[in-house]
Amino acid sequence: MSIIALIPARLDSTRLQKKMLKKLGGTPLIVKTFTNLLNFNLFDKIAVITDSLEISKVLDKYSIKHFISKKIHETGTDRIAEFINSFDCEIIINVQGDEPFLKKNQIEKIIEVYKSDIEYNIDVVSLMIKIDEATAKKKSVVKVSTDKNQFAIKFTREFDTENKNYFKHVGVYAFRKSALKRFSLIGQTNNEKKEKIEAIRLVENNFKFKMIQVYDESISIDTPSDLENANKYFLND
Repeated sequence: MSIIALIPARLDSTRLQKKMLKKLGGTPLIVKTFTNLLNFNLFDKIAVITDSLEISKVLDKYSIKHFISKKIHETGTDRIAEFINSFDCEIIINVQGDEPFLKKNQIEKIIEVYKSDIEYNIDVVSLMIKIDEATAKKKSVVKVSTDKNQFAIKFTREFDTENKNYFKHVGVYAFRKSALKRFSLIGQTNNEKKEKIEAIRLVENNFKFKMIQVYDESISIDTPSDLENANKYFLND
C-alpha cells in the first residue's frame, strides 16, 4: 500500500500571523512538522503544498520538496487535492502544518485501519483525543462527536453544554485517493464556511469518516499562547 504525506501550508492565518514561519525551538514551524514526519520512516513521499513564495523560500533553504498552489483554496485539503494527480499512491495523509508533535504510533494506527479495511468501506480516517471541559470551551478547539462505531457525525467549535465527553480533533486527515478527488469536486457547505472546519464537508456529504482515539498529548498551534506552550513542551520533551 503506497502512502504519502502532504502538508498544506498557507501564509495567512487568522489567530497567529504567519504561523507556519513562527519559530519552534529555533526552527520554523512548517520545517518542524515536515522533519517530524520524515523521522517516522512511514511514507513513500512527503511534500509541502503552499500558497506562499515566502514559505517556499524557507523550504528551499531546508531542501524540503514542495509545490506552490496555482489556485486560491479555502482549505488545506482543497490545496493538496490540486496536486493529487502528481502522485502515484493509494493513501494520502494530510497533516496540518501546525501539528509538529504527532507521534509515529498515531500514524501507524491510521495505516492499520486501512490495512484492515479489505472491502474499501472507509473513505477517511482521522484522530481525536479526549479533553477536559475547560479546553472544550475554547473556540480555537475543534470538537468531534462520533457514533458508537467511532464514525464522525459532527464537528464544531461551539461548546455543547449537554455533552459530558469531549474530544478534540487532531489535525490529520488520511484519504483514499478516490475520496480526496471526490472531496475536491464538492463545494463548501454553509456550516463549513461558518465554522471554518473542512471536516464538516465530509460529514455532510456522507463520507465514511473513521475516528481513532489517541492518548498521547498533542499540541496544535493555533494561537500565540499555543505557540508559547509548544515551545515549553519542546524544551522539556
